[in-house]
Amino acid sequence: MNNSTLAQAKEPEIILYTEKLEVDFDGFKAIKNVNFRMRAGELRFLIGPNGAGKTTLLDVICGKVKPHKGKVIFKDHTDISKHQEHQIAQLGIGRKFQAPSIFVNLTVMENLLLSMKQKRGLYATLLVKTDNAQRERVFQYSEMIGLTSKAKEKAGSLSHGEKQWLEIGMLLMQEPELLLLDEPAAGMTDHETEKTGELLHKISDKQSIIVVEHDMEFVRQFAKTVTVMHEGTILREGTMAEIQNDDKVTEVYLGRRVVDQHA
Repeated sequence: MNNSTLAQAKEPEIILYTEKLEVDFDGFKAIKNVNFRMRAGELRFLIGPNGAGKTTLLDVICGKVKPHKGKVIFKDHTDISKHQEHQIAQLGIGRKFQAPSIFVNLTVMENLLLSMKQKRGLYATLLVKTDNAQRERVFQYSEMIGLTSKAKEKAGSLSHGEKQWLEIGMLLMQEPELLLLDEPAAGMTDHETEKTGELLHKISDKQSIIVVEHDMEFVRQFAKTVTVMHEGTILREGTMAEIQNDDKVTEVYLGRRVVDQHA
């Protein structure tokens, strides 16, 4: 095998890992000795019952919650667990919570413009004429999230699914390398859910994504790699097929296969 072939066969770099991570809430260990790894370009789903530690793990990665022990390493940076949320965002980690957070009285285009990575203040952006490169980026992401035809409509008039897509577009405008999404398909119609899965696959062509999700049919249809959490620990990792046929996962879910669960 020559050097060119070796280079092609080389796996993507590890973009994020946690080391012996622990989170304690007044005596309750929400995260216990978690060693989590993911590579650049991965679309990783976190699943597990309520209280398994999924959202807490995202909270630690984005800086919302500080761990009591352990480290969070992003790319070649030192331990980012000591950083503040805005510092972690500047390093290239974007977080979307379950409820969409958008400016309902502004248009779709204005929401995207306000989210653009820039030095100007938010509302100053709306008062300054945009250049061609900025307009191109807004068009690119509005097209990706399927809202080009609604660019001039107020965000408050969008459907629930469209609001979720708009917030994902707002995250993309900040140019993160890693996106953390908490139940992006919650409350969506079947059609919206399918479009959301397709959108995640498009994004993962260039960026890494961690998704916390309870809709197991959505996970089954769109997951590339799955991490199962249980009682603050990582129980298993693998493809959806591997997870479905794992005896320990079956046992944790009380004898029912994980695809039948909506925990």
